[in-house]
Amino acid sequence: MRTKKIMNLVCLFSFLLCSAGVFAQGTVTGTVTDDNNLPILGATVQVQGTSTGVVTDDNGNYSIQASDGDVLIVSYIGFGRKQVTVSGTTVNVQLQEDVSLLNEVVVSSTRKPVRKLQTTTSVNTVGIAELETIKPESFSEALQNTPGVTIDESQGRKGGFNIRGFPGGNFVTTLIDGMPVSGIANQSGGTQEFFGLDPNVERIEVVRGAAATLFGRSSAAGALNIISKTGGTETKGSFSITKYNNTANDGHIYDGDLDYRADFNLNGPLSDKLRYNIGGYVIQDSGVKEQANKDKGFQLRANVDWLISDKSRIRFYTGYFNNQFQNIIGTVWDMQNESLAEGWNARSTFYNNPLGSMVLNQNLGVRQAFFNTAPVTNAAGGGALTWNPAESIERAKGINFGADATFHLGNEWYFSEKIRYNDFFLRDINDLNLTTIFEQADTTTRLNANALNQNRELLTETRISKQIQGDSSEHNLTFGLYYSDAKRDRLGFNYFYGSNVSPRPTFTTLFGFGNGSFSDPTLPQTVYISNTSSHREETATGIFLGDEMVFNEKLSINAGFRYDWQKGYINNNPEEIRENSIDFDPGTEEENEIKLTDYSFSIGANYLTGETSAVYANFTRSFTFQTVDEVDDEFLDNELVKNFEIGYRAGLGDLTLDATYFNTNIDNSVSTIFDNDVGGFVDRPAGSYKINGAEIALAYTPKMVKGLLLSGSFTLQNSEFDDFIEGIDDATVTAINDAGNPLDLNLVNQGGATALDLSGNQVRQQPKTIFNLNLAYNGKNWGANFGGFTYTGLYYDNANIYNDQSLSVYNTGAYVKFPLGDDEIRLSLLVKNVFDGTNAQNIFTGGGLDEVIQSTIADPNYTNQLAFAVTQNPKRVLFTVGYSF
Repeated sequence: MRTKKIMNLVCLFSFLLCSAGVFAQGTVTGTVTDDNNLPILGATVQVQGTSTGVVTDDNGNYSIQASDGDVLIVSYIGFGRKQVTVSGTTVNVQLQEDVSLLNEVVVSSTRKPVRKLQTTTSVNTVGIAELETIKPESFSEALQNTPGVTIDESQGRKGGFNIRGFPGGNFVTTLIDGMPVSGIANQSGGTQEFFGLDPNVERIEVVRGAAATLFGRSSAAGALNIISKTGGTETKGSFSITKYNNTANDGHIYDGDLDYRADFNLNGPLSDKLRYNIGGYVIQDSGVKEQANKDKGFQLRANVDWLISDKSRIRFYTGYFNNQFQNIIGTVWDMQNESLAEGWNARSTFYNNPLGSMVLNQNLGVRQAFFNTAPVTNAAGGGALTWNPAESIERAKGINFGADATFHLGNEWYFSEKIRYNDFFLRDINDLNLTTIFEQADTTTRLNANALNQNRELLTETRISKQIQGDSSEHNLTFGLYYSDAKRDRLGFNYFYGSNVSPRPTFTTLFGFGNGSFSDPTLPQTVYISNTSSHREETATGIFLGDEMVFNEKLSINAGFRYDWQKGYINNNPEEIRENSIDFDPGTEEENEIKLTDYSFSIGANYLTGETSAVYANFTRSFTFQTVDEVDDEFLDNELVKNFEIGYRAGLGDLTLDATYFNTNIDNSVSTIFDNDVGGFVDRPAGSYKINGAEIALAYTPKMVKGLLLSGSFTLQNSEFDDFIEGIDDATVTAINDAGNPLDLNLVNQGGATALDLSGNQVRQQPKTIFNLNLAYNGKNWGANFGGFTYTGLYYDNANIYNDQSLSVYNTGAYVKFPLGDDEIRLSLLVKNVFDGTNAQNIFTGGGLDEVIQSTIADPNYTNQLAFAVTQNPKRVLFTVGYSF
């Protein structure tokens, strides 16, 4: 195998793996080779029980201070560790390849790199080989084979994901090289608002549980750390182009178009101490479902690393992003037959044609509010403000740049500084049904919520750490300060319109051309500037400290504490809104400010019960801050999270096992509802819930069949509301009482109004079981794979009225490589959703519980009843030609 393929990882963290100190009396030299007698670049050689360590050079050579009788520990990623006793001045070591996943070195489960076997939390890695095989279109899709992670790919390249034991929400932080992707708390969990998955990604590490004190205030469920490539000692590069099959139905404006994506990456040395990496993509794709706007754009990211010494380095990086990704707006679901409605298929959506809407609607007058028909004044030129619904395009455009530095101050003291600046323009679209349940002949009420956003963010993190090495123990003490200053200007438009229940209705324009209709042309349209038009400031400060301890090289304990402050400020003064393409006079200005504080702590332990086995446990007390509200003067309490996990992992020959029990309790939870008075979705206090379960993950990597991987996981979880109240309207209360409450709903009095007590019900969109499967063979010149997931026991409403559902997505593919000396050409074919499943990822997304209750009472068999739904993506074929050198 090519031992230099992951030098970029070693350069990134070798200064932490190896601590140079002189305690011995002589110099020992030698060479580290693999099982083919080829030299290994970047292998770690460390004197057992000390902080003395070095890294091998290009020829596998090393030189270290040691004495006779000392034990050298030699390790390298992908190979088994070896212990050798020093006898003389020359010690040569041959490492044997070990594909056990327990020997992977991860950097996201603690503040220093450790073997996966020794981590105190559940952690999985998605490496570059897997990324090349499964060809994910988003970061969430890259996690499809990760145990205990549920993904939602129904939104095309704007996917989402949840970690087992937690519902959706702000419980996970996405990091880029250890730094949160955003300084705004409720945007820290996703990536699609900012950038796409590109070939600069070296690997993705997923930490589940006990991460709050390490990574931030929104990390109760864990963290997703996107780790970028570092240039090596040789110039390397790759280029590929992927052709997608066109998924547009006959007669669509993009039917028959060429859909493609081109990726490139180049990295290597600029000098002995300088390494570079640059890469990106260009995309032009009609998208996974039938929409009016394509996925298109380009992205470019680059970094330069200055390797000052083995223990000190500085990285400078930047990126430019211009992405337009579809935000899928849903389909029609037949509740009676539990399938897509007649006339709809996996590619269909409520069609939104910009050509038709421009001709039909021209510029629509903008109203002050839902119940205020007075036009909004154009402050620049007077008169009524207008808006063209054809501008409803999901887009992210902007730049970021920053630096990441670590300096060795001597005597094992380290100083680290991370700083990043983001400046993004975001056009955020959500288009959904407000009519939850309807019939084929009905006209549904739809909402197109369109907002222009401008984010400017400065994020910094400063850390001071001290490594202490004793005779039988070591400590890595860390004290840190996090600070972010984020400003977000948002100009929101809500467009209410009526639509018939057809995937692509047609009408004839004044010029006689037939086009798809944005809506039923016989129905009136209403547009108004929503109360989300605002200037928002969010300043966050966090202080954290921790100790990562190892005793007798067997017991690892990680403990940490963090305290966070957040100040939120919002108003709707147009003079403070940076986005100035539309000028307006809001009539009445509103302003709010909140100050929030809270703390989190975590403790985890790992004990090696053998050379390849360990038990581990962790506990965290964490929270999520609420965001400043645009209208209400009263603010919600922080959601409080307590999470406990205990597990066992072991290498049993060629088999790797990881078994876990987890328990999560969340108090002060909120429920997100659509408020007509606000003109958008708002959070309201609801109650608490708990989720507990068990998980087992297995991986089989037989030494007899090199390159074969069989892995899978099974998660069983029980989610249950505990003292959780959800409001219903008066019409629903009347329907329940008149029918004698046939659904046996638990009605309670809340503030003088009737509401539902959901205690004991299953939490919506939390599957009872999660199954992942991955079968892959990566040979010398060819490979094949099959994998995916199945979720069962999904409810789509909190009252658990509509029957539980299941969801399965499986992909398959193969590739062949043609060596050209040190270069190669790779041809690959991948089929996504190979069984072409069309089950719903989510149902009732546009409406509330009221219509579900009333419809079920009226007809429990759901005869001719249709619902708004978002289904899984259709089967798609990708053909890729790649060249690497």
